[in-house]
Parts: sequence; structure tokens; C-alpha cells
Amino acid sequence: MKFCADTWFILKLFNGDTKSTELLKDVKFGKDELIIPITTIAESYKKFFGQGVTEIDIEHFLDSLQIIEKVHLINLDKSFCKEAAKVSLSFEVPIMDSFVAATARLSKCHFVLSDDEDLKKLHRKKYIKLKSW
Repeated sequence: MKFCADTWFILKLFNGDTKSTELLKDVKFGKDELIIPITTIAESYKKFFGQGVTEIDIEHFLDSLQIIEKVHLINLDKSFCKEAAKVSLSFEVPIMDSFVAATARLSKCHFVLSDDEDLKKLHRKKYIKLKSW
């Protein structure tokens, strides 16, 4: 399976959530892959800073993800930006969520890992498939 991480998943993982940790183990030792849009990283920094997490702890955590061979940080090019803009306008969702959805779609991910209401809306409209707990 190929998963796309929203900030919700990154925060759960950082906080030691059991299901998130198990999924990451499946990525690390199994056949699964994890796609992380660069916008998810930006939003995660914002959330972590807002929670008082130190920059060094954030860096250590994110570095530990990036060294896993089947974790892929996706930078945005014009095709991702154009798709995200279309998603945001068509479905009336914030651009940050649209970047996650567009990345999942263009990267051919099976599921987006999120519990976000706007991404749930895109799931109901059958633009993406969602997995949350």
C-alpha cells in the first residue's frame, strides 16, 4: 500500500500513537510506502512550535522519518500546484488540504492518513480515499 501523510498522522506519530507507529513499521519493514507532502512538513512545524516542541526535537523526529527508505518527501512542482488549486476551487477546501489531496492523487496513493474534515469531504466526493482511527 502507498499512503499519503497529512499533518494529523505526523502529530499522531510524534506522540507515539500505537496505530501510527505500527503503520510506520509496516513501511519500514514491509512493502508499504509513505508519501509526505512538503506542505505537511510546513504545517507540522507550525503545530509543533505551537505546542512548545523544541526545534531540535522536531528536527530529530523528522530526520528519523526521512532516513527510512520507503518514506518519500514530495516537493511541489507546477503540476502539484495546479492540481491543488483545482481541488481547492472545485471542492471549496483550504489550499493546504488541497496540496495533501493533490499529492496523494498524483502520487497514486491508496489512502490519505488523516482525520481532517476537509479531507473527509474530498473522500465523500470520491477524490481520495481516507484512513483514520
